[in-house]
Amino acid sequence: MTAYSCWLFVFFLFSTYAAADEGQVSARNFLRINEEFCTAGQPSLQDLERLKQQGIVGIINLRRPEENPTEQAQEKEKAQGLGLKYFAIPVDGANPLPEQAEEFMKIMSEKENRPLFIHCAAANRVGAFWFIYRVLHDDWDCARAEQEARQVGLRSQGLLEFAKKYVQEKKPQACGAGQ
Repeated sequence: MTAYSCWLFVFFLFSTYAAADEGQVSARNFLRINEEFCTAGQPSLQDLERLKQQGIVGIINLRRPEENPTEQAQEKEKAQGLGLKYFAIPVDGANPLPEQAEEFMKIMSEKENRPLFIHCAAANRVGAFWFIYRVLHDDWDCARAEQEARQVGLRSQGLLEFAKKYVQEKKPQACGAGQ
């Protein structure tokens, strides 16, 4: 009976591992928002292969080059080797720039870049830029966009304030009082 239990445990362990490895993206905070967009923290090289298999066409990387340059060079090389469009917008989480939000919105608006995978290190910056997209492109109210941005990975009050300020300058009525 004990040998049988051990065999079942080993079988279950390997079956679970194989299923988890098959098509699952392991990146921190991975979230498939819809058929056109998914977000996360830093993906592995295997994640890029899985994303390609899932139909992803482009990647937006919001990390700065000095955030593990070797890892990012490998990511870019792997993505391009897989035939993925690769966009790097180096956002400093402590000092995001309006020009970066504009570049993000431009890439997001081009349908030939979709389906898109958007990432940074942990999805914090992604959440802020996703907030901007939802409000300006999809006409979401700020409260709803903030709730989803937090699901994506937004944790920084400073990034949220940047996103709200950027939105407010582009669409003054978007984040009224209380939002």
